[in-house]
Amino acid sequence: MSLNNGKESKADKRHKKILRFFDHKDKLKVTELSSSLEVTEETIRRDLEILEEQNFLIRIRGGAIEKKSEGFETPALEREKKYLPEKNAIAKKACSLIEEGEIIAIDASSTCLQIAKNIENKPLTVITNSIQVSIELAKKKKITVILTGGYLRHESMSLVGISSDKVINDYHIDKFFISSAAIHSEWGVSDSHEMQAKTKKRIADLSETIIVLADHSKFDQKSLVRWLPIENVRMVITDAALSEEQLDRYQEKVTEVIVVNPEI
Repeated sequence: MSLNNGKESKADKRHKKILRFFDHKDKLKVTELSSSLEVTEETIRRDLEILEEQNFLIRIRGGAIEKKSEGFETPALEREKKYLPEKNAIAKKACSLIEEGEIIAIDASSTCLQIAKNIENKPLTVITNSIQVSIELAKKKKITVILTGGYLRHESMSLVGISSDKVINDYHIDKFFISSAAIHSEWGVSDSHEMQAKTKKRIADLSETIIVLADHSKFDQKSLVRWLPIENVRMVITDAALSEEQLDRYQEKVTEVIVVNPEI
């Protein structure tokens, strides 16, 4: 933020006020900022563009989110509780797509953990970098579980790193079920941790079909590390809270979008 002769400009003061809103909100909307700061929406958009260039935030459709430091990730137990009915419904639909004898991969997301809890005990091979997923699948004796190896990230209870990539290097995967911190119709799929994103990307490179599981809160968002172009996604499974406008937009980008209703 620039200073003019030691004095802050109106724009500088406004930028500081915008950043202070992140103390109370995870996502800022252009319309709300315009009203609160009593300037036009076009002015707010220019402010957000400047703040993004200065690495303070990430612009998204209709507003902005705070740019977290690399490696920030909501703890696994906290993530598991959020939107649980939606995640459970999405996971059950995903389970219906898994055929006996397939080799599938499941990431370390809280949504994919619900796959491990709901999946039928049948002959399958499951590759995962998730400690929690492996514990759930250990209860199902017909399923062969392959852990990727690597070092443990306590926040996500996931295995990442070079050794993880080496373990999976020669595998063929029929379907890769993933979730992520964010999915965007232009930006693609992104996550908050670089090593986590790198491991997912390596698994995606080995997979025939990539299926994204995302509750409505993940859409039109950008996180720190983009690792998968939206065009590489074969299917998206989400919940019914997604708007018609969003649904239409993602159907133009992805081969198939499936909407499920959570159980009340």
